[in-house]
Amino acid sequence: MMKLASIINEKDGSEMVLVPSGEFIMGEERRTVFVEAFYIDIFPVTNLQYKKFIEETGSPEPLFWNNERFNKPAQPVVGVSWKDAVSYTKWAGKRLPREVEWEKAARGVDGREYPWGNIQPDSMKAAYNQDPNTGSPALVGNRKEGVSPFGCFDMAGNVWEWCEDWYEEGKFRVVRGGSWLNHHYILRSAYRSCSYPEGKDNNVGFRCVKDA
Repeated sequence: MMKLASIINEKDGSEMVLVPSGEFIMGEERRTVFVEAFYIDIFPVTNLQYKKFIEETGSPEPLFWNNERFNKPAQPVVGVSWKDAVSYTKWAGKRLPREVEWEKAARGVDGREYPWGNIQPDSMKAAYNQDPNTGSPALVGNRKEGVSPFGCFDMAGNVWEWCEDWYEEGKFRVVRGGSWLNHHYILRSAYRSCSYPEGKDNNVGFRCVKDA
């Protein structure tokens, strides 16, 4: 893991790490892409952070806010639509990641399959493949073996993460990373999926970025 500059965002208390400008290997087709420098949250936004946002803005509670499987303070917030996520990022003085930024932060520059390398996940690296009726997102940051080259946690499994981009213009927004529900194949850093922007699912959350 690289040791890079980090900052603390004053509004929500999140730690953000610098992803330097430069090229990386992106996508299933493994093309070389240049990305400008940016900061990204080390962890997905948690229920505790989202609670502060609700208290300061009067925004509505997420869909699973009172469900004990999903409402622990250190779990990633779920049950938020794309617009909910955007509202939070604006309140925090940040924004949602572009898909290319998300993948670089997750994958590093060397084209690896998963944030930690090329071996398949296990329970020490990611929260995945759980029973939809009994499973739940893990507390953020407790899969230390699954950290990305830039020091980001939970970028494979746990919760899908909203990105800024359209997957299909006017219809679906991009989500990345897989979730606690998904098979290991879907946790690969190059895997793309999508959701309706209005969707409020129990396996979709987000993290924020900020221009460097």
